[in-house]
Amino acid sequence: MSDESLSRNTELSSEYPIGDFFSLENIFEDGQNGCRIVINKNHLNPHGVLHGGVTFTLVDQAMGIAAMRAIGPNQICTTLEIQVRYLSPVFEGEVEVYASVIKSGKRIIQLEAKVTSGSELVAFGTGSFAILERPKNL
Repeated sequence: MSDESLSRNTELSSEYPIGDFFSLENIFEDGQNGCRIVINKNHLNPHGVLHGGVTFTLVDQAMGIAAMRAIGPNQICTTLEIQVRYLSPVFEGEVEVYASVIKSGKRIIQLEAKVTSGSELVAFGTGSFAILERPKNL
């Protein structure tokens, strides 16, 4: 996708209320598709571990960014399914998620994501996003 087409996908540059809620930062540098958070007490489960739902949200966000970068300017995408495998608990620090497109078809994009804390792989996921024509009101 060209930079011109990418700039037409306004979702990539607009604010995300869910990003504000999770204190999430989107990553667009050096061709990377992803996001990161610095863990705070709001991200933890009752045991003091990064909540699995927060990790899942980061994977969904990173995959959404990668999918949006793979579609045309008159298209949108939406999550069909995501599977996340949790490998290690995370208690503090920064968590980054990078996603990439495995295969993009006419209607479905297959993606994968890696979740790291420091240099450790703490989770990974696979997912599918549907490609839809952009409604005229968007």
